[in-house]
Amino acid sequence: MDCLREVRDAIDTAAATDRATFARRTRNAVAQAVVAGALDPRVRAPDRAPPVEAVRALVGDELAADLTALYAGGDDWTSRAIGVLEPLHQLARAR
Repeated sequence: MDCLREVRDAIDTAAATDRATFARRTRNAVAQAVVAGALDPRVRAPDRAPPVEAVRALVGDELAADLTALYAGGDDWTSRAIGVLEPLHQLARAR
């Protein structure tokens, strides 16, 4: 199982989506990962690098850094996941 697969897939769409769509898709994937992680928190190392510049262009430096750190996984990925939910939600709701 890899709880972050859908999160990585959502982040990978940064270059092909608008800000609100990206934020909504990524927020939903992160929320699902947190729930799945409660049952089995294991994640695999990513097999690709995140699209850092495309993410940064959509969400700014700070949130992009948080998302790319989440993309990498690691022992504390759930804390990073919870931390990005609110900023993503705000961007998803912005008009």
